Amino acid sequence: MFMNLYNYMSNNLTLEQEFKLAVVRKKLQNLNISQSRLYLLELLRLMMIKDNMIKYSIKNRVNFDLID
Repeated sequence: MFMNLYNYMSNNLTLEQEFKLAVVRKKLQNLNISQSRLYLLELLRLMMIKDNMIKYSIKNRVNFDLID
């Protein structure tokens, strides 16, 4: 059951994510090779930061619930 949910969650994008992907795809068409490489490196850096934040949160069981 969990693996089915994991596969569904990891393989499907929301409509909002699909739209964002289309917007970025359109912007990327206007970049030259050098700009594309810089964009790719920055994207990878940000993904690594996100991974680190997730790992930290899991390791330390950080609760991100907002207090009203």
